[in-house]
Amino acid sequence: MSSVHPGLDEPDAYAIQAATLRRRGVPPIGFKLGYTSAAMRAQMGIAHPNYGVLTEQHRLGAEGRAIARARLIHPRVEPEIALRLGRELAGPGHTRASVSSHLEAVLPALEIVDTRYPDYRFSTVDNIADNSSSAGFVTGPPTAWRDDLDLAAVAVELSADGHVLDRGRGADAMGDPLLALAWLADFLAERGQSVPAGALVLTGGLTRAHPAEQGQVFEATFGVLGAVRARFD
Repeated sequence: MSSVHPGLDEPDAYAIQAATLRRRGVPPIGFKLGYTSAAMRAQMGIAHPNYGVLTEQHRLGAEGRAIARARLIHPRVEPEIALRLGRELAGPGHTRASVSSHLEAVLPALEIVDTRYPDYRFSTVDNIADNSSSAGFVTGPPTAWRDDLDLAAVAVELSADGHVLDRGRGADAMGDPLLALAWLADFLAERGQSVPAGALVLTGGLTRAHPAEQGQVFEATFGVLGAVRARFD
C-alpha cells in the first residue's frame, strides 16, 4: 500500500485499520500488540510497537479445535501472554504497578499471524493498515491475576508435532508483558481512547513466528501459566 501511496503515515494507517473493521461490522473484543521486541523494532527501523484490534472473528475456537489452514494465506504461529482486564484502563502515565491493579486474568496464548503482502514484505504503515497481521488466536485456561505473578520471568517453549522450535521469556515483550500493556494504554490515551473492561490483550510474540502447515499441531508451554495447543487441518 505504501508503495502506491508513499505519503501514507502512521495516523493514516490506523484510520485505514479502523475503517476496515467498521465495514466488517464486528465489535472489538481487545487488542494485539506487534513489534514488542526491541530487536525486531531495530531491524524494522521503528521507534515503538504497534497494535491491531481483535474481534470475535479472530477467536479461532476452543483449544484443540482445528484451524482451517486453507482459509489462510501464509500463517505463522507465535506464543504470547494474554491479559484480560477487569476494569477499564485509561492512560496516560502507566507503570507496571498501575496496570496490575486493572487485571482480572492471565492466559497462555498462540497468535496466528498472516498477511496479504507477499513474503511478509511490508513497511510499518502497511502492517498497521493490515491490522498488524492479525489472523486469529487461541487461548488456554485462564489464571486469576495475582500481584506476585512475575510474567517477565515466565519461560516459554514452542513446539510443533512434538519437536521444539523455539524458546523465549515473558521479558521478550518490552521487558515485561505488563509494560507492553502500559504502552498500549498510554498510546491509546494520545488518541482519546482506552482499554475497556473485559478486553483481551495479546502482549506480543515471545519467540519468532513459525510457519504453519496443514496437519501440524503446535503447543506452547508457559511454566506456571500452563499450556495451549493449536491444530491446523
